[in-house]
Amino acid sequence: MRKEDESLSRCSLNRKVTPTRRQTVLPESKLFLVAVVGCSLLAGVSRARETNVILFAPATRLEAFETNIGILIIKGTTEVGTVSANAGLISVKCRENTDTSNGHKERGLAIEITQSGQRKDRMLIDYDELAPLLKGLDYLSKLDPTISSLDSFDAGYNTKGGFRVAALGNRRSGSVQFAVRDIRQDLGPVLLSRQEMGRFYTLVEEAKKQLDALDQKQ
Repeated sequence: MRKEDESLSRCSLNRKVTPTRRQTVLPESKLFLVAVVGCSLLAGVSRARETNVILFAPATRLEAFETNIGILIIKGTTEVGTVSANAGLISVKCRENTDTSNGHKERGLAIEITQSGQRKDRMLIDYDELAPLLKGLDYLSKLDPTISSLDSFDAGYNTKGGFRVAALGNRRSGSVQFAVRDIRQDLGPVLLSRQEMGRFYTLVEEAKKQLDALDQKQ
């Protein structure tokens, strides 16, 4: 190789290569702004996920009625009675929702549970659920610890709107305890004695009779 070529080669190797694309370096203030915006977006997504966890789609016709938009709804209520237990108060109310645009009505029950130090919890039960609910209540109220050959049992009945009534029995102690709660909420159950369970059954039965009487008047 000639000396001139060797000299050109050395110059080419030692020459700094200029990048064809310029790299942009953000100032620290802009980097901080980008970080804040990113965190805000992530927090918004997190809040949306949390909201989706606690929201429920209407499970009953009464609930769906009350979520209608752009329609005037009249909600009628008659309190049938209450059951007072050690851990709270259970109210049974007749409910009638009316769509004023077409006169359509939906009827059923509103069960409200109020416990000390907690917010009032309300569950709606459609009219066509009342007969099966009464059968479930009657069956549970007659259970005794011998229903199972094992040491204990847990029997329960759920409505579409999240109302649960259960019987808990222990074969060794010979006792049966009853409880009601909202399975859609993170709230403890209200325990009932057999007598209080009977009182609750009577209130639901009376509420159904009042709703039946409304049909007969129309």
